[in-house]
Amino acid sequence: MKKQLMKSIFEGVSIACILFCLIGVIFDLVYGGTFTLTSYSFTKMVIGTMIVGLGFSLPTLVYENEKYSLLVQTLIHMSIGTIVMIIVGLYVGWIPLAYGLPNTICFILLEIAISLIIWYIYYLQNKKLAKKMNERIKDIQMKK
Repeated sequence: MKKQLMKSIFEGVSIACILFCLIGVIFDLVYGGTFTLTSYSFTKMVIGTMIVGLGFSLPTLVYENEKYSLLVQTLIHMSIGTIVMIIVGLYVGWIPLAYGLPNTICFILLEIAISLIIWYIYYLQNKKLAKKMNERIKDIQMKK
């Protein structure tokens, strides 16, 4: 379990950092190479990115508990991650409160959509792995 936890933490922080870099490149391109951060904004955002990665990776432990349905596991996992992401986003300035409530809601929904897409990719990957494992078990049982 400890090995799985470390793997999950590494994956979560890595994905968050990769997305942070990609979004930074997009902002730099949109602003014509003039996008700058001041007053330790970059440092705050990098630390915030890592915290968001932890916020989504640590709750994956819920998937180890088989007494919960996949829906409940997903709701727990995504709720914790989303709450962490919103709190961090408000602190580091990713969520633009100054642009009004509609823009703030759109930004939060965009972040949730990205999170759900990542979750769905993992879901498909694990579903494919389970199918391969089941096929292998059938093959072994057929040979007996």
